Amino acid sequence: MKKLFLIRAITVLIPFTLCAFTSGCETEKGEEIMSYNAKIGLGGEITFKEDFLKANMVYGANYDYENGEYVNDEISPKFRTFIITEKSQLDGVFSVYPDIDFEKEMVVMYIYSSTYNSIYYEEKLISITLVNKNLKIEFKIVGGKPGYGIAHMPQRTFLPVRMDKLNIETVEFIRLY
Repeated sequence: MKKLFLIRAITVLIPFTLCAFTSGCETEKGEEIMSYNAKIGLGGEITFKEDFLKANMVYGANYDYENGEYVNDEISPKFRTFIITEKSQLDGVFSVYPDIDFEKEMVVMYIYSSTYNSIYYEEKLISITLVNKNLKIEFKIVGGKPGYGIAHMPQRTFLPVRMDKLNIETVEFIRLY
C-alpha cells in the first residue's frame, strides 16, 4: 500500500516540481503559464504618443516625422528598455491603453530594431528570471513559413510585457535564436 502511494505521489510531484521551478510550462490545453503572470501586450488597444516615438528611436530604420519618410538611423542605441510601475509613466508613453492596476501589475517594454514583418512573425516569451532586483526576459521570434523570407528594411519593434508588480531595478531582454 505504501509503495502504491509513493508511486502516485512521485508521478504527481515530478511534473509539478518541473513546472514550479522552471519559468513556464504548458497546460493540457497547450496554454503557456509564464512566471509572474507575464503576457506580451497590455491586453487591449494601445496607441503610442508621437513625442514618445520621436524621443525613443533605435538603431536602424526609424520614421522621420518631420519629413514623412523612413531613414537609416546610425546614431540611436540598438535597443531601449522601460520599467513602468505608475500610471503617470504610462501616460507619458501611450495616449490609448487598457486599464492597469498598478497596485498589482507593471509593464516592462523593449524597443529594438527588427527586419521581420510582424504580420507573419511574433515574439514568444521563453523564460523570465529575477535575481537581485534584476529581471531577465528571454524571448524568441516565431512564425512564418520555412523557405519564405518575409524580411524588410529594419523597423522599430515594440515588445511590451504586462506582468505582476515586482521590486526591480533593471530589466534585460534577450532574444534567443
